[in-house]
Amino acid sequence: MRAGLAMMLAPPARAVGMLSHLLEQETGQRLSESRRWRIETSLRPLMRECGLASLDALAEAIAGDASGALRATAVDAMLNHESFFFRDLAVFRMLERRVLPDLHASGAADRTLRIWSAGCAGGQEAYSIAMILKRMGALWEGWRIAILATDVSPLAIERARAGLFSQMDMQRGLPINELLRWFEPEGRDWRVREPLRRMIDFQADHLLAPRAVTGAFDLILCRNVLLYFSEAQRAQAARELARRARPGAFLVLGAGETLVGQQGGFASCRDMSCIYTARAAG
Repeated sequence: MRAGLAMMLAPPARAVGMLSHLLEQETGQRLSESRRWRIETSLRPLMRECGLASLDALAEAIAGDASGALRATAVDAMLNHESFFFRDLAVFRMLERRVLPDLHASGAADRTLRIWSAGCAGGQEAYSIAMILKRMGALWEGWRIAILATDVSPLAIERARAGLFSQMDMQRGLPINELLRWFEPEGRDWRVREPLRRMIDFQADHLLAPRAVTGAFDLILCRNVLLYFSEAQRAQAARELARRARPGAFLVLGAGETLVGQQGGFASCRDMSCIYTARAAG
């Protein structure tokens, strides 16, 4: 691949094409022609940091970097890591008031709850779920609860696992009572307290070919990930999600996403927007 990069360095449009191809190759995410303007915008801070004057220079540096570190950093910069605590509050209210109580009732026999946050970015979604479970208190006493959070970016996983967030992150959707209970100040930032961090296993993994994801889950959140895939990749992702959902499990997608038209194992919940249930196999 690096030899191929060196052949695609000029003119600038070719650098954009190469970087777009690099993003798709590494993550499966495809930038349409109308969204390729994001490449230079997202990579500009990295170019300044490296003292590079153009996308061509960045592409050449990536091609010549034997360690692969610059390649990984560039891919991470091009990904959309936009997230915040309790994003789309109505969804989290449905999870707390309906979905999780339903899972509690249906899983009472073995008292096990498994949750997968796919495409977790900085970890805010997974931490929000953990806070809800803690808030529900005695309902989950005695249960074995496992939360797996994955993202295609190893750098995003490192940040999520560290659980260190800026003051601006704290001001985006996080209730003050949750801030005081689950975060402690660290310089100008805030660190997630250890009991909450211990609830979540953060792993770098690829949704289209997951390796860290094993067993069946009761609740899967895959929000604002499918919209970056091609139609064929969305179908593949739907199959991977279905393979890892137990019958009756819930799947949560983003507001602009749907599985309608996909051959798969999920049915939409008519009275709960963005939420699907897994059908029984066969």
